[in-house]
Amino acid sequence: MRTRLKDVAERLNLSPSLVSGVLNGRDKVWASPETRTRIFEVAKSLNYQPNTAAQALSSGKSSTVALVYRRLQGMNYRLAYTGLVDVFSDELQERGYDLRVSNFGTQEEVLLNLRKLANSRACDAVILWGREADTEEQGELLESLGVPFIVKGRHEVRHPDWHQLDFDHEWTMANALESVLKLGHTKIAYLGFASDDGFVHSLRRGYIEAHEKALGFTPDPFFFGEFEDELEPNEKRITEWLQLPEDQRPTGFVIGSGNFAWHALEGCLARVGKTLGFGVDNSAAAGVVSCFFTLMFGEAMAYQGIEVDKLARFGSPELLDLLVSINTRQEKIMRFRPELTPAPSLKLDVQKPAQGGVK
Repeated sequence: MRTRLKDVAERLNLSPSLVSGVLNGRDKVWASPETRTRIFEVAKSLNYQPNTAAQALSSGKSSTVALVYRRLQGMNYRLAYTGLVDVFSDELQERGYDLRVSNFGTQEEVLLNLRKLANSRACDAVILWGREADTEEQGELLESLGVPFIVKGRHEVRHPDWHQLDFDHEWTMANALESVLKLGHTKIAYLGFASDDGFVHSLRRGYIEAHEKALGFTPDPFFFGEFEDELEPNEKRITEWLQLPEDQRPTGFVIGSGNFAWHALEGCLARVGKTLGFGVDNSAAAGVVSCFFTLMFGEAMAYQGIEVDKLARFGSPELLDLLVSINTRQEKIMRFRPELTPAPSLKLDVQKPAQGGVK
């Protein structure tokens, strides 16, 4: 026998109108956070399934949120978005909403789909995910059409009123630099990406500002290695650094790019008989890594578990509550600060260089 809304209300000893208002995310329905939690828990335990057709007719709402994004190349992106769908599905189901997922190969297709969603009223809100160059235009379109949305990215300067979620990139680099400085290193080099993406600029800016604050001067441009996530260009720049006279050579490294920068750094150090570590005779490094990361030789501090599903899990509950009107929290911008922890390492032995190598 199908569970009715009345059954849920009776189990809770609450009025059906209050239970209905909370489950359906209606505006101007007040209940404490504890009561809202109880309502969702009991509805779930009784397997209450709302009549979506009746809901849409009576309230003008579909009880559906759409996740829309532009497809990016690469297995890492596919794995990331799979985790993203799982997180948003779980969070929305707890709020009595369904998730609709659409992805497209081009920006034009994404924009066309967003217009269709708005015109058909097939969803109550939209989650935008991807690169800022894409999501800013997408968000501006939804804003003009009056469709509520959450966006992943750094849009606080141009669009401070948007519901938005991202990493605190500036803090991430400042914290990494502090970790290296605490080990006694003052000659620091930076390895980052070369793209024009917003997060790349934020990481670089965070490092520069922290360097100026901690050391009192702007870092030398020569000690920036910014490339695509490839081994060879990183190795070339790091080799140039290690060939400098000892009093000019960097011994600390802050990394704002991918795993290839780490592998290049470890390989170049190994060729001169050195490793990353926490001792006075070691070079030191701290920064971001991608999934499936392991050091080969030494030890370092790294931000792990920073995949997008972790970001979504961190910020989606409160932002989704805002989006479906479950609470009235006013803070719309959320920034995630991941934990800096020792990276896993194989701790392979490093051979000492032949006589005449860099010391």
